[in-house]
Amino acid sequence: MNAVALGAQTPSVSDPMAFRNVLGHFPTGVVLITGITDDGEPVGMIVGSFTSVSLDPPLVGFLPTVASSTFKKLRTASSFCVNVLAADQEELCRRFAGRAPNKFEDIAWTPAPSGAPVLDGAVAYIDCTFESITDAGDHHIVVGAVQELQVCSPVAPLLFFQGGYGRFAPLSLHAPFETDLIRGVRRAERHSQTMKQLAASLGADISTMAVIGDEMAVIVSGTGEFHDGQRLGERIPLMPPMGEMCLAWEDEDTIDRWLARALPSDECTPQDYRARLQAARDRGWSVTMRGDYADDEVYSVLREYSSGLYTPAQERRLREIIAQTSSGYAPVDFAAEGSYDVDSLLAPVRDAAGKVRLVLRASDLPQGVSGSQVLAWAQELVRTAEEMSGAAD
Repeated sequence: MNAVALGAQTPSVSDPMAFRNVLGHFPTGVVLITGITDDGEPVGMIVGSFTSVSLDPPLVGFLPTVASSTFKKLRTASSFCVNVLAADQEELCRRFAGRAPNKFEDIAWTPAPSGAPVLDGAVAYIDCTFESITDAGDHHIVVGAVQELQVCSPVAPLLFFQGGYGRFAPLSLHAPFETDLIRGVRRAERHSQTMKQLAASLGADISTMAVIGDEMAVIVSGTGEFHDGQRLGERIPLMPPMGEMCLAWEDEDTIDRWLARALPSDECTPQDYRARLQAARDRGWSVTMRGDYADDEVYSVLREYSSGLYTPAQERRLREIIAQTSSGYAPVDFAAEGSYDVDSLLAPVRDAAGKVRLVLRASDLPQGVSGSQVLAWAQELVRTAEEMSGAAD
């Protein structure tokens, strides 16, 4: 069991950011509290502090901020209704959490027994009268006496964690192997001897990567080990600049979806990435150059992503790191006598229909080599990828 080291500096409880950060590690459900104000208008506010208070008598509670203008309207109502939001109602949640006027416009709802709105698609509703309102620092503690309640749609609820929305998924529902992954492993294993020979010839690590949905997975090493920090089963989000070799020959809709995953902070434009895809098609291979980012940090975050146990904050950090590597993926015109530090070379492995199923990757290459040497490596990599192509999975 891990413990905080004695003497380690801990955040001050008087620091609001530290308080938010620590409490942000606790996930919450998301509900919409609705009511009909004293002037007859519907009102609704998003709450992440909803909780059960008592079974006998049945009481629930939530904690709005004292400064909330929406709650000032809600407390003029004679009752309120808790709408438990479903996982697919994130857009609706963001609407009610924002400042847009007329939030109920074009929103389908029916009245609860008290008259408060029950939104279509909600998981459940809990209809209450106000039991008490107590001040607690910069929040109110609102306790409601439950009058009626009902499960409307028994689906996964919407959750909030570290600034991001998500859903609950039991681990037992996650298949351990996807069909694409199994096919990729079988194809690569049939050519393991060829990959070992290529590794010996280039003095590099040779591995294969498969596209699994919106991710790429490292599936087979030609040397039986990984020298550059990667591990078997490592997963990388398929987003710019990652995945150019996988996407270069795809249709426009697939490319557009890939481009849409780029971070807003990415310095490269969609036109830049399209030019890179065209360069990959023209060459039949692609290259990444050593950058000024720390490989150890990249692989550490990638391993967190691969574990599936990452938080929204860690995922944001991973995406930021990937964006920082973007400059290393820019096409390079190799001068024969120049000196280059290549991070990796990649070539496509196709199925019998010509679709790219795997990417053959050479990494941990010698550094400070001539452009002629890089081009020779690339040609040998492409020849090996062509040998691995064509056969049925």
